[in-house]
Amino acid sequence: MQKLKRGDIVLILVVLLAAASFYGVKWLKERNEHFTQGELQAVISINGKTYQTVPLTKEEQVIDIKTKYGHNILKVYDYGIEMTYSDAPLPIALDMGFISRPRQQIICIPARLMVEVINPAAPVNDPDALDAVI
Repeated sequence: MQKLKRGDIVLILVVLLAAASFYGVKWLKERNEHFTQGELQAVISINGKTYQTVPLTKEEQVIDIKTKYGHNILKVYDYGIEMTYSDAPLPIALDMGFISRPRQQIICIPARLMVEVINPAAPVNDPDALDAVI
């Protein structure tokens, strides 16, 4: 087995530093988005079409969604939302947990359901926003 040379170690450190700085900037940018509790909303989409928009409040609210694609139950509480039931063969969406920050998502592929937290007060000209779908 060959030993790592000094140049190999420097190259590895440079690559790790570049990756860490890229994700660090992205993390700080998302973390600095200002919003107040109660102004966020969850947009529930089924098969790409908006099904319902729900304000994320402190009060508990249960949303029962039955479509031809499947049955899901969402629970709004503590200014966030969580999927509590899915009849999908592999209910991976249940493992996505409680979401309460802008741009977080819960996706259930068999039910063609997507829940995304949005900040309606955020500026419209977001450089990270989706420009087009091809």
